[in-house]
Amino acid sequence: MSSGYDQISNYMIKILPPSYIKCLTNCFNVWLKEGRYPEQWKLAKIITLNKLKAGVPRCDQTRPISLLATHSKLFEKVLLEKVRHWAESNQLIPSEQSGFRSGCILHTRVLSIYQEVDNNMAANIPTLAIYVDYQKAYDKVWHAALLVKLNRLGMQVELLKIIASWLTDRQAYVIFGEKSSDKFKIFSGLPQGSSLSPYLFIIFHSDLTTCLGAHSAHLFADDLNVLISPPVSKNLSLMLEYLEKEGTKICNQISPYSRKWKQPININKTVAQIFFSQVTIPQIHITMDGHTIEVVKSFKYLGFT
Repeated sequence: MSSGYDQISNYMIKILPPSYIKCLTNCFNVWLKEGRYPEQWKLAKIITLNKLKAGVPRCDQTRPISLLATHSKLFEKVLLEKVRHWAESNQLIPSEQSGFRSGCILHTRVLSIYQEVDNNMAANIPTLAIYVDYQKAYDKVWHAALLVKLNRLGMQVELLKIIASWLTDRQAYVIFGEKSSDKFKIFSGLPQGSSLSPYLFIIFHSDLTTCLGAHSAHLFADDLNVLISPPVSKNLSLMLEYLEKEGTKICNQISPYSRKWKQPININKTVAQIFFSQVTIPQIHITMDGHTIEVVKSFKYLGFT
């Protein structure tokens, strides 16, 4: 079940003769030159896994897994290298983004957050952390907007053309047990299971940090953390007032950005946290679009609490 609709496994590709690989390479070069992605490779087979240990699941108790054609995944890796080279050469990815980048690991991002908070606590300065939760960020990516951003960032015409072809007219069908659905069209979102999708996603949000001002932003793909430190003062009330004001300001700068690019925020799961050296944690009130953001005592971010 690990292969796509074509039923071709990675092992089958590996044992093919060199002449076939040469032929496939020639095809890749032709499609790159023409800016065309093969139509038959735009079909995804979706299988559903049961989240329950036993019993028949409801729809919301299943996990959909998208399986792509093996040849398609090979070609996507070729495209990924071209997109990555273009983005890195032009320094398009902000340093605050650690997801899906060479030499950047999750622990580095977590450590940088810890160091800033620890330094503030040593100086008896409160730190406000805001954790922004997006609703199915990958599934909501607006194709036209992604292409507009890639064009504005200066992507080569040939590469932009094939990315547009890759996104256009995608289809999928669902396998459940021995039953199979009809094919249906996909109009938004980046293909699940593609090595190219995560990198295009971080390019799509490469300008997110511009709406965060001078505050520290920490990104790992779609996981956003903003740290706000107040000006040093002996008056705790003044520092807390600053955090409350800036926290609300930042939330209401992220919100219109997200609406503009059709990346909805889950306000109910977006939370704030105060780090302070005192035993009693002070209370503050932060809002986003008029909704109160919950202030929590602890939060698991990127697997760390």
